[in-house]
Amino acid sequence: MPYDGFVMNSFINNSQFIVGNFLKNIYFKKNVLYFSFSKNDLKVSLNPNYSYLTFERRDIPQDTKKHYFVDFLRSRVRNSRIIKFEQIEFERTAKLVLEKNDEIGEKHVYEVYIDIMGKHSNVIIVENNKILDAYKRIKTRFRDIIPGETFILYTGSKVNPLKNLVDLYNISENFNGRVSEFIFKNIQGFSKVTAKEVLHRCGLEDDQFSVKYLKKIIDTIENLMYEFQKGKIYLYYENNKPYEISAFLLNHLELDYETFDEPDSAISKFFEWHEQKSYVFQQKHFLESIVEKNIEKNETILSKLNYEIEKNMRYEEFRKWGELLKAYFYIIDDSRKEVELEDWETGERITIPLDENLTPIENSNKYFKLYNRMKNKLKGLKKRKKEIENELNYLYQLWYSLDDAQDIKEIEEIKNEMVETGLIKEKKQKRKIKKSEPRKIIYNGYTILIGRNNKQNDELVKKSSDEDIWLHAHGMPGAHVVIKTGGNVVNEDTLLFAAQLAAGYSKGKNSSNVPVDYTKIKYVRKTKNLKPGMVLYSNYKTLYVDPRRLENV
Repeated sequence: MPYDGFVMNSFINNSQFIVGNFLKNIYFKKNVLYFSFSKNDLKVSLNPNYSYLTFERRDIPQDTKKHYFVDFLRSRVRNSRIIKFEQIEFERTAKLVLEKNDEIGEKHVYEVYIDIMGKHSNVIIVENNKILDAYKRIKTRFRDIIPGETFILYTGSKVNPLKNLVDLYNISENFNGRVSEFIFKNIQGFSKVTAKEVLHRCGLEDDQFSVKYLKKIIDTIENLMYEFQKGKIYLYYENNKPYEISAFLLNHLELDYETFDEPDSAISKFFEWHEQKSYVFQQKHFLESIVEKNIEKNETILSKLNYEIEKNMRYEEFRKWGELLKAYFYIIDDSRKEVELEDWETGERITIPLDENLTPIENSNKYFKLYNRMKNKLKGLKKRKKEIENELNYLYQLWYSLDDAQDIKEIEEIKNEMVETGLIKEKKQKRKIKKSEPRKIIYNGYTILIGRNNKQNDELVKKSSDEDIWLHAHGMPGAHVVIKTGGNVVNEDTLLFAAQLAAGYSKGKNSSNVPVDYTKIKYVRKTKNLKPGMVLYSNYKTLYVDPRRLENV
């Protein structure tokens, strides 16, 4: 994992300023504990996907939750003084030693152990070697984490890379596995990624381990430890996004990196991005499932409407039958099941079904009633079909906006829109979320704006000038694009570029020769009955372009 024993060691070594400070309070929110000090907060993330330690600069959440273990911690260690903050060798276990006098003046020394081990992460409070309580009460084959049990520090049998590398010779005799496995399974602090760095620096392939590699591995690790003790943290980027974090250089990645003197800054930057990415993914999946469910429901309704419309399109046939029966009633015998009559307008012979219990005139009136009923019903069906088609157009536009959303702000704005339009049944958020800004680029001196969601698309239209140019992919979900003209005539190159962006931020982004409509803002209208992001426009022209996105400019 990214938060290996070396990163933790750098963090704790750089965090000794909390020793001697008093612990003001403890807070909890979504698998995260916050140990609050006078100037900053120790963040303990117990998220099974992203567990780590870092400091936050007085950023305690406003909506912290109650938790039985947090309440217990508060009762024991709030207002205690930090005596020691250390790591258990290079294992991913941190230890806080706290001292406090209780209400009758009796001194207590508490030890809080913090295991940063993915899904096995835990916080355990101990006094006099007895477990008082734990975030997770568990029983394992190694130890029981249950109140009242004797605390057993699980350290494993790995070698400390700063002290006991020579012990690897004994371990290597019975090892059967790959070289990288030998490193991260037998040496403290190493992960699979940092084990690969050892291989890279040794010039070894990840083949079956052999004792003949051991001296080269030990020499390389000793050099790495010299580099590690400089106290730097390296944050690696792939496509401008945080990819890996390490306490020494990872040359095998061949990626751009940023160097940090303060570990918490690098750790926070790395995990905040990944946590946001995880949150965005989860929220996108949740919101998309709602949109997809509504699309499926409306597609089913549309299918039924089309069937009913097709069935009721026969109303003119019934009118004709009624007129023919009325005109020729005198030649039609009663009690017949059908009659064949000539249409005087076309000369065609038409067979008309009859109700044998009705007279020809009564059959004629029956067909006139059917005609009127079906004609009126067809009007309602067509009106309803238009409403469903508009709803589907909106849902597909919403679906596209979700698919293209990249950060929390965009997701929250779309979620709020779904609450407002009734797609999600919950209260509107009381907490105001800072709105995201439209994508923006300056091209040939013109500002081009690209909406990120339906609400933003509406804002672009509302706040633009009449002479600004509006663009949108024809007949498909996509962003509204606006060229701010300043009253000037836009040259063809700028128009084509903006059209490419409109195609790139539409459902047709992976296609070619995408049709894009453009017109002046004064020809774009928003009526009251239109959903967010939906507009009517006229006086437009169409360009056919290949899509382009800002990251490819």
